[in-house]
Amino acid sequence: MQRIPDLLTLSRGLIALTILGLGFVGPDALPTVLILTMVGWTTDILDGRIARRIQKPPSWVGEKEFAFDMLMVFAGLCYLVLSGLMPFEPAIAYVAVAAACIAYFRAPTVLLWYIVWIVAALALDWKRFKNVVLEFIENTKRLVRR
Repeated sequence: MQRIPDLLTLSRGLIALTILGLGFVGPDALPTVLILTMVGWTTDILDGRIARRIQKPPSWVGEKEFAFDMLMVFAGLCYLVLSGLMPFEPAIAYVAVAAACIAYFRAPTVLLWYIVWIVAALALDWKRFKNVVLEFIENTKRLVRR
């Protein structure tokens, strides 16, 4: 019983990885992503309640619970971009604002996890990222010429 809150928290990491992978499946995976997201946020509700009920002191996993929550958020964003349901540019704006907030509120551990996820997402989808950047540059040049 003592491990259940940690297992629920860790499950969000696995759910996040699954959601990220579904980005390569495309928009057809959206119903699955929505179900996984609901399951993930349900584990978020339950892990704290169970930990308090059994009076479990926070473990390493419990102390990193916010990072697991952010992994879920970032995986959802990556899914939307990778599947083509959301344009790349607003996603970058969201990432920039989130990074600024993390830095401002001095959450270095979360920032480190965030950077790791950004690098992993880029590594997994470098070709698409490069094409989106080149397209953005080309469109910017066209706007300047007008």
